[in-house]
Amino acid sequence: MTEQLEHRRYLRQEEAKSDRHQTVFSGQGLAPNPNVRSVVQDTVIPLEKKVSCPFCLGLSQFRLFLVSTKKGMSRSAGKCPLCGQGLFLKSLVMMNKCTATEYANWVHPYARMGFWKKLNFQTWKRRLQLMGWAQEFWDRYHALKGDPDEHVESYVEYVDRAQREEAQAQGLIT
Repeated sequence: MTEQLEHRRYLRQEEAKSDRHQTVFSGQGLAPNPNVRSVVQDTVIPLEKKVSCPFCLGLSQFRLFLVSTKKGMSRSAGKCPLCGQGLFLKSLVMMNKCTATEYANWVHPYARMGFWKKLNFQTWKRRLQLMGWAQEFWDRYHALKGDPDEHVESYVEYVDRAQREEAQAQGLIT
């Protein structure tokens, strides 16, 4: 009989560990369940703050990314108001804090899962350049991609070559 009581007690405790609304006693009184990690804590951004979409690099207010569900606002999913791509809200938090190198580190593994298919490349490239991230992003991305045998044209080399070709096409230089 005591084994059954112990087993029921064990099951109750295990169920309480995963209950998001369960509180526990701590030294300061009642506290939220420490065993449950909430996505909301990771995505706390003021609603009016402008954040950048990782797929189009467009700036919009955070509140415009929120998606309504049957149970209210989604705490993990969002949708870009500019490009319409679905995304995780934690991706917006990452974009809010990251540098060009960190962004390249995020894009590289995502590329195998269709990152480049989710965006308008010309718009994305132009916005990347406007942010001042182009050179640093491409240098890191190519380093991660691992093209050591081939010479990878840097962004500055690309701009110089493009300007030279344009001037030749217009007959300004020979």
